[in-house]
Amino acid sequence: MRLLQLTSDNSRFNTINFNEDLSIVVGTQLSEEQKKSINGIGKSLSLNLIHYLFGATFKSESEKKLKSFLASYGCFYLHLTHLGEEYTIRKDFSKPEYYINDIKTTQKDYPKRLKEIFFGEDFPLKFKSVLNCFSRRYSSDLGMVYYNNILTQQARPQEDYYQQRTNLFLLGIDISLVEESFKIKEKISMLKKAQTTVAEYEKALDKANINDIKDERQKLEQQVKEFIIAENYNELKAEADALTNQINEFRNKIFYDTKKLKTKQINYEKSEYVDIDVDKIEALFNEASFFFEEKISKRLDDAQKFHSNLLENRRKRLKIEIATLEITLNALEKEMNSLSEKRDSILKDLNSKGALEERDSIKDRIKTLEQEEKDLEKYEHILNEFRKDSVDLELENAAIKKKSLIYLDKMHDYLISVEVSFRNLVKEFYDNQGGSLKIEESPTAKYLFNINSHIPKEGSQGVGEVKVFCYDVLLYLLNKDLLGFLAHDGCLFSEMDRRQQATIFKIIIKLVKKEGLQYYLNIGDSTLSAILNDRTIDILSEEEKEFIKKRIVLELHDDKEEHWLFGKSFD
Repeated sequence: MRLLQLTSDNSRFNTINFNEDLSIVVGTQLSEEQKKSINGIGKSLSLNLIHYLFGATFKSESEKKLKSFLASYGCFYLHLTHLGEEYTIRKDFSKPEYYINDIKTTQKDYPKRLKEIFFGEDFPLKFKSVLNCFSRRYSSDLGMVYYNNILTQQARPQEDYYQQRTNLFLLGIDISLVEESFKIKEKISMLKKAQTTVAEYEKALDKANINDIKDERQKLEQQVKEFIIAENYNELKAEADALTNQINEFRNKIFYDTKKLKTKQINYEKSEYVDIDVDKIEALFNEASFFFEEKISKRLDDAQKFHSNLLENRRKRLKIEIATLEITLNALEKEMNSLSEKRDSILKDLNSKGALEERDSIKDRIKTLEQEEKDLEKYEHILNEFRKDSVDLELENAAIKKKSLIYLDKMHDYLISVEVSFRNLVKEFYDNQGGSLKIEESPTAKYLFNINSHIPKEGSQGVGEVKVFCYDVLLYLLNKDLLGFLAHDGCLFSEMDRRQQATIFKIIIKLVKKEGLQYYLNIGDSTLSAILNDRTIDILSEEEKEFIKKRIVLELHDDKEEHWLFGKSFD
């Protein structure tokens, strides 16, 4: 990928035309108070705007204010090339969709489309995740979160799995094991979360012995069988039961006939509003005459009459069927009510004999015991399944750990070469002290491997920024053909000493000339001026300083709004 131009159809916008190698946007250095506002001159926003055009979301309150401003500003365009093809991304922030070469893409499909274009649909990472790794941006809300750790390009906590997965992949690690391990550990985690519920099951098992419940249930069932009932009770009960069965049959019949009646009534009502579309019938017959000219004998008016008669006959049939069903339902309800009255009279007699209530009470208790028995068996089954699943998952996890150790051993030489590349970059800053970058098996983390890094004098913010720069360059060197460019916000230089700042430019010049890197940087004018004019350091040659000056593509000043990125204030 090569960035060509960032522009807008708003004439106030200060267009950025990117160089093939190094592009620098220089802006007035803001005060700490100004940095707290979204209404800066646009130095950092120039990089953030690229992210927004690539689908980044507006999450914080200040970002939402910015989105509101952008929505009323006009359309933005990002021109770029990839594999010899030119692309233009167009975005009107008052609307959700994006356009790629004038082809509309929904907000939902846009990330997928970007991945297909730049990486291929089978690529395992999201486009946004990759962009964040090669284009660290600054957020006034998140402060230095993007720059305080080499692994937090996604502005997520360091232990975030997806962030770690992205870094491992870009470092050349096969992430299939990482993904497998993550799935297993997620399952283990869910099982552990279920332990509280399972503990309640265990308490229930302790409080009630399932065998005692079975004994009581069997005893009561025997009592029901041996229950002594008043004279002629059995005959009355049998008759009542038979009547109940008949009533249930009538209820089922009434239910289905009522459902059928409603359906026919709906169809009848709908048929009143069916229109014969003459134009459609004419179009159909015209089309048919084209193919079957000699075989068609019906005329258009015959077809209309035929369809009208068909609809009218259907309405008559439905009306007759509805009337028939209403009569049938009325008869069924009368018959069922008659049976209900007869059964109620018998049940009244049974209750007066004092037997039905007592027997039903025993049967209700039996039902309660049966449900308790089922619940306890279910709890016991869940506990057993939990134990089996837990053992199985722990075995799978152990197998993955073993595979990871074998994999690291197999990758030993490659990992050493990655560390050497990182150390060589660090040595440019610290007199041949290179530190370390190791990928090691993690006994507990969800992502299986830890990425452990160290450089000399680590601890201060300035040294941390050097480490971030070296790591980002390392990722580029390992993935030159992925995006092809690297970008940093000027806050990268915030706490570095002058020699470290100059060394960054020294390395970047070498990379853009020898490695084909396209590098974009926004930087404060005072910082850049100090780097270029400090005669006490001899890191950059006069030729290199001149090279840097000629790569300034835009200068932003706070003296007039027309010299701001957007040409106006938006607080």
